[in-house]
Amino acid sequence: MLGNISQILEMKKKAEELKSKLEAIVITETTNGIAVDCNGNRKILSLHIDASAMQDKFQLEDHLVMAINKALESAERANMAEVGAMAGGMQGLMGLFGK
Repeated sequence: MLGNISQILEMKKKAEELKSKLEAIVITETTNGIAVDCNGNRKILSLHIDASAMQDKFQLEDHLVMAINKALESAERANMAEVGAMAGGMQGLMGLFGK
């Protein structure tokens, strides 16, 4: 039983480390004069809009959606890469869940 508790505590520690690592990853995607910065936890950090992109409200809205989605997709890929790397080091914990 104590072994299981220590494994759970180790898993919690690894999850916290992963979250901190993902917070530090900054992804920037630029589309049609709009730059979106987000982190590996898929949180938008900032938007930068070139003045030339603000000529047409409807086009700006479309370009914002495209730029944000592109940034979030890149953040998701970074997230999955980090989770995969972490999971590779946690093979011993899988016995905890009967795998």
